[in-house]
Amino acid sequence: MKKYSIGEVSSRLGLSRDTLRFYEKKGMIHPEKQKNGYRSYTYEDIRMLLSIMFYRRLNFSIEDINRILFKSSFHSYRSMIQEKIAEEKLQVEQHRQSLIHLKHLQQLYQNVEQCLNRYDIRPLQRYYQMTDDSLIDIMDISDLCYIYQEYRIEEQCVYQTDESFLLSADTAAIMKMEQALVHCPMIQHECCVYTVIASNSPIPEQQAILNAADWAKNKGYSLLGVAYSGYLLSCLFHEKPKENQEEDGAGPAHYIELYLPVHAKRCDN
Repeated sequence: MKKYSIGEVSSRLGLSRDTLRFYEKKGMIHPEKQKNGYRSYTYEDIRMLLSIMFYRRLNFSIEDINRILFKSSFHSYRSMIQEKIAEEKLQVEQHRQSLIHLKHLQQLYQNVEQCLNRYDIRPLQRYYQMTDDSLIDIMDISDLCYIYQEYRIEEQCVYQTDESFLLSADTAAIMKMEQALVHCPMIQHECCVYTVIASNSPIPEQQAILNAADWAKNKGYSLLGVAYSGYLLSCLFHEKPKENQEEDGAGPAHYIELYLPVHAKRCDN
């Protein structure tokens, strides 16, 4: 029977020598030690290493692989596979949720980059208003929700009228939650004045909302008289916000988006 050196096995299988010694220490392979102290590996050792690599790729632990290869019955093997499938499905779901958050953060970064202290006309996409806190707990979606404040604009005054958790309808669709949320009220506006502001506080100042309202009026838009603010993210970039930031302040900058719904057509159209 042909014998292989540790270097040959390492090169052929892409495993480090330390990994090969680790599997040997765990009793999973049994290379023959020559008189000169070198190890030699047989076809059976390589076959066993390929089996270990296969199960490691499936995210089985070393302990589980030991059970599968040396200690399990057919029934226990089937049970382990079923348990692993359930674990992997859970991991897939968790990764999918992480992707939702990461894509949202990517969009938030783009919003900050494009609209910080600038105004634009954008839609406020569909959101479920999570008025029932118990539903959030039951569905375990608190980390998928965002806190939004609602304001009433009257003349040169702004009054906060509500604060609620919102869940994006797109997120709900991806998570297949629509049926469970069928009784939740929704907010959506096709046309809004949109901007992002940076502040030391996660709550916008009244003047920031009034400035957005003035921009809308100057552009000929008719306000609906409401506004929404949402806290985007808190982080400390190299560029400190000039507004409301002390020169020596080391605190994080809070980025807040504002939506002021307006009629779809401007007054001069």
